[in-house]
Order: sequence, then C-alpha cells, then structure tokens
Amino acid sequence: MKYLVTGAEGFVGSYLIRELIQKSGSELLGLGMNPKNTEFSFPYKVCDIRDIQSLQQVFESYSPDVLFHLAGQTFVPRSIENPEETLLINVAGSLNILECFKRSGKKVKLVYVSSSEVYGNLKEEQLPVSENLLPSPVNPYASSKLAAETYCLQYSRSYPNIETVIARPFNHIGIGQNPNFVVPNFCKQVLDNISKNVSSEILVGDLTPTRDFLHVTDVVKAYILLANKGLSGEVYNICSGTETSISQVLEWILEFAESKLVSKQDPARLRPAEMKRSLGNNSKLKSLGWSPEISVKDAVREIFEHIRKTEYSS
Repeated sequence: MKYLVTGAEGFVGSYLIRELIQKSGSELLGLGMNPKNTEFSFPYKVCDIRDIQSLQQVFESYSPDVLFHLAGQTFVPRSIENPEETLLINVAGSLNILECFKRSGKKVKLVYVSSSEVYGNLKEEQLPVSENLLPSPVNPYASSKLAAETYCLQYSRSYPNIETVIARPFNHIGIGQNPNFVVPNFCKQVLDNISKNVSSEILVGDLTPTRDFLHVTDVVKAYILLANKGLSGEVYNICSGTETSISQVLEWILEFAESKLVSKQDPARLRPAEMKRSLGNNSKLKSLGWSPEISVKDAVREIFEHIRKTEYSS
C-alpha cells in the first residue's frame, strides 16, 4: 500500500506520519511546505497544493493508493482576516488534487479531512450533532471546508477511480499544536506568570463555549481506520461524544499549575460569529471499531507538562 499525506509536516500530519510508519510493508510519502519542522525521517517533498503542475509531477512519479489530505489553512481567525487565502488553499488546492487523480485514471482512496466547523452554530435540540444535519458554516474557514467536501464527493460520483471518504474531526489537541490555539495559549500564559513570579491576569476570549475535544492520536487512528473501512461517499464525525467548556480547560490548567490566577476577557480574542456549543455523535465511526482512548483532561495535562518541561524548566 502506498500512502501520500499532504500537510505532513503540520501538527496533525506529524502524528499521522508516526502512526503510518509503524505499518510494516507500506510505502509513505509526505508533502508539505516546510520540511524543517519535520521530526521524523521519511520520504518528503516540498509541494504547494496550489501549484497543479508540481502536484501532477508528484502523482505521476509516486502514484499513491491512499491520500490523506490534511494540508490547508486551519486557523479560523486567519480565515476571517484573509478569506481569499483560505479559499485558494482549502478549495482550489483540493480541486487540484482531484484533477490530478482524474487525469491519472488510477484507483485511489482519498480521505479528505474537513471539520466540524461546517455545522455552524448548533441548537440544543441538534446535539449531539450527526452527519445527517445540513451544514451551516459561520466563518470563511468552515465555508471553504464545506466547498472542498462538495468537490471531493462530486468527483467520486463522476469518476469511478476516485473513492472519497469525508472526515469531520471536532477539536483535537496535543503536544506540538500551534500556540495560538486555546489550550497551549492558556498553558503558556499561566506558565509565563509563574516563571516571572507575577500575578497578572490571563487574557481570554469567551470562556462559555463548549467543545468536543479529542487527543490528536485518537484522531489520526480514526483517519487510518477510514482509509481501510470507510465507505466511499460517506461522511464520518470524529469526536469524543463529550462536551467540555473552555472555562473547564482553564480551570484544569490552573489546577495543574497550582495557581489561583484570574482571567480577563480580551476583546481582541472574541470572534464575530462564535460557535457556542459543539458536541458530536460518533456512533457511525464507532460502528467501524473505533473509540477514543485518552481523556480530555489527560490530554490537557500532557500539553501543560510538556510546555512546562521544555520551555520553563530551569
């Protein structure tokens, strides 16, 4: 089996690569924009998915059996600031991949990594949300993901050599995540205060929203399962099925730090259209034999301890 991973040097991509390397008898190629971030030794090519000529050369020379498409602009605030960039990377880049598959004519399975953000602001009666709910995105990132989903499914219907499985992961966390995201950001703020022996406030956005968090390792195991057992044309939620508030995450971090720091809302951290609650139904994915193995609190603890050890130990 020949695997191709776009976004291989990214946060989630690096975890997926680690899992795939353990699969004996398989070939692996990673695509990305910055190999300097790669922690592992594996075949890697620098390739911008917006450049169809470069993509075409990769597909002609490597000819994968399975593609995990993780590459993309993934930060919601950035999508709000620059929606055109998000469109070009997430939609046009995905379309380029599909065109390469169409031209090759070779049978390939595409696991497209979308996002639970496509569901938009959910009402209480819609929770836990299932894959059958009509998406209603509320930011450019979510809109781009839904548009790319549509292209992926359309190509799989139009060209019999392309099998597509859509993964809709909910919020996932782990060591190595961009520090702009909520868990590492809170950890660093708390640890900064402790290291400087000051008692300033922790700057936060809205602490009331809830999220369905998963450890990134559980997420990438789901991706591999979908490559093996996921049905073409189907959408699968990847979620824990439990709901955790942002305020609870901060409380855990303060508990780990043995700190009584207080929070202060920063208007710059508030989103114009914030998803208030997020809770997924994972029964469809569980029917394939998957279940999460790491609790949310343990995942947050792991991140906190890693940052404390690597960035704040004397």
